[in-house]
Amino acid sequence: MSVDGRRIRTALAHGTPLDWVFTGDSIVAAVHWTGVERGYVELFTEWLRYTSARRADVVINTAVSGWRIPALRAALDHAVLRFSPDVVVIGLGTNDAREGAVGLADFRRDYGAVIQRIHEQGGAVVLQTPPGVSSSAVQAPSIAAYAAAVRALAAEHGCLLVDHHATWTAPTARLDEWLADPIHPGGAGHRVLADTLIDTLRSGGPSGADQAADSAPSGR
Repeated sequence: MSVDGRRIRTALAHGTPLDWVFTGDSIVAAVHWTGVERGYVELFTEWLRYTSARRADVVINTAVSGWRIPALRAALDHAVLRFSPDVVVIGLGTNDAREGAVGLADFRRDYGAVIQRIHEQGGAVVLQTPPGVSSSAVQAPSIAAYAAAVRALAAEHGCLLVDHHATWTAPTARLDEWLADPIHPGGAGHRVLADTLIDTLRSGGPSGADQAADSAPSGR
């Protein structure tokens, strides 16, 4: 179990209220493509505050459509740090993957800097791999590499990893039902995202060794 996974699991077992900040791109913001259905952050909030009876917990969503990791790094004080959150849940990589392999080094550098600043303030960090995309998406050739980069960052920095990409690329995945367009989940997809997030928080996530192994190239 990762350092942050252990911290979050321990905190959830106690009654002290927690402040959560979600940030990232349009998938986290759940704009437009969900229609009248709720996004996964709202579904998580219902689970946290109602089902889990943590009614004093506060959940803030500062995600912005179109954001990539450089935008979050530049806006980190306003979007995250000013709230002094106990837990920060980040969902990025889908827009970043448009840059292809040439953008990976900058992605890792900027993401690592963001994680370091949150940790310095005392927050636990949850990193989410980007979900799968349609084969017609511009990101399709490189999205797996960006998911692997997120796994490696989680292992390196002791963050809790929520591996949406693994769920969305499994043989049982139903992207035709989960996606509203080539890259954006619809209502059904957001329910899958919420389930994966909640299941990971309950378990504390994979161990750091497991995360490192998952992030290694497959050789295929």
